[in-house]
Amino acid sequence: MRANRIKCCGVDTMNIFEVMQEYVDRNHYVDVADKVPVFLCSIGTHIFNGLNKCGYCPHDGSDPANGPFVIDSCILRHDKQPIYTPMSHVADTRLHIVMRGQKGSGKSVLINLFLAPNTGLLSSPANADIGMGFRTDIGPNSITEAGMFGSVDEDGNIVGRPLAREMCGGFLGFEEFSSLTDAGKKEHSTDITNQMLTSTDNGRVKKVMKSGWVEYLTRYTIWAGTQPARFEMESGMDRRFFVIDIDMNPAKELQFKRAQATQASMGVTERADLAGMAFAMRDFFTNRALEVITNPPTGIAFDDEFNDWLFRPEVRSHEADLFRRLALGYTVIGPNYKGGGVLQVKMTDELTLILDRCLQMRRTVMDSDLLLIKTTFWNTQMSRSNLVKEVARMVTNGDYQASKRWIQDNLLIQAWYTEERSSNNGRGRKGVSVLIGNPPLEDVTAVKV
Repeated sequence: MRANRIKCCGVDTMNIFEVMQEYVDRNHYVDVADKVPVFLCSIGTHIFNGLNKCGYCPHDGSDPANGPFVIDSCILRHDKQPIYTPMSHVADTRLHIVMRGQKGSGKSVLINLFLAPNTGLLSSPANADIGMGFRTDIGPNSITEAGMFGSVDEDGNIVGRPLAREMCGGFLGFEEFSSLTDAGKKEHSTDITNQMLTSTDNGRVKKVMKSGWVEYLTRYTIWAGTQPARFEMESGMDRRFFVIDIDMNPAKELQFKRAQATQASMGVTERADLAGMAFAMRDFFTNRALEVITNPPTGIAFDDEFNDWLFRPEVRSHEADLFRRLALGYTVIGPNYKGGGVLQVKMTDELTLILDRCLQMRRTVMDSDLLLIKTTFWNTQMSRSNLVKEVARMVTNGDYQASKRWIQDNLLIQAWYTEERSSNNGRGRKGVSVLIGNPPLEDVTAVKV
């Protein structure tokens, strides 16, 4: 058994992708072979992000005027300079994940696999408290913008323990992502979306309030699930999150039932062996983080084969960096990681399989609304204002501003979508007419606006 090889070879030399697959197979998880590797890569990107961006800890308590560390112990704290600076900017490499699937499809199962209190593979409260593990938490089902990012009292001091600040350097799971997106629709939390965009992108939280400023940096990674009817990735959020699609059908429902029956009757010896595997993997994650921090690479090089994969037409330009992070995380957490020199991100067969699967899932999710608009209004001409109303009704849950952004991000780049301003020379505002479909031959020279 691989569990015995772990004991012989030690946790530092294990192939975490192979060990993880055996662990979920022996625990009778259903349909996770293409999903668990994404979480492992996300852990790798989280570790590397700590190396690249935490040289000057935003919660540094060395200045007596600021008091002690806000976060007492953090496995990622160090004083090293960043090594990954594309476009002369310090890159943020975190890979946030959102899973889209029907109720009962296993979204929470995957989050709990890693983050469940005490039993999750990343959950290690005792070690995290002494800087030898990661902070982990499963977020609340209801939250406000102030609860997530903070507020100030009359003296201008940040009050309470805002979750984004508290979870710096850790992993934050939400069993229902709509608890965050729905908060933005409430009067007291309308700014939560903007704060989510910046905090998940570059870690910055900054608010100017009547009594003072809320300003800090945070390095948390979010993993969340949501149902298709509640899936909202507008306003740039889709560029911050990696999307996993979880299918649900009668055959898979039967698999779940059979797996549950087998899990319930598992013997004591098998349970003990699996517990040993869990402890070994938990030690591996901690040891790999320490190895990266104490013996970091001196730079990064992506090979030509990987870059060629990114040039595929199915990969949108704004998605390329997400897949680049995935490949980086794979290399950091994989069995061939070596510090002290340039980190070579190579296109292995295993990485190719992971990338191909992830691209297929993303296209299934992100292009579904696009296909709906295309098929519904094919060869239809209408005013842009009417299209905004239709997109709001069919895609963005009645949000007209979100509808405009969705059209800007998704339709303007399509060859089958054309906008043309009215040529009327009279008074009044000139409207914009849109055509969804192939333009007639005499109009092929129409210019998009």
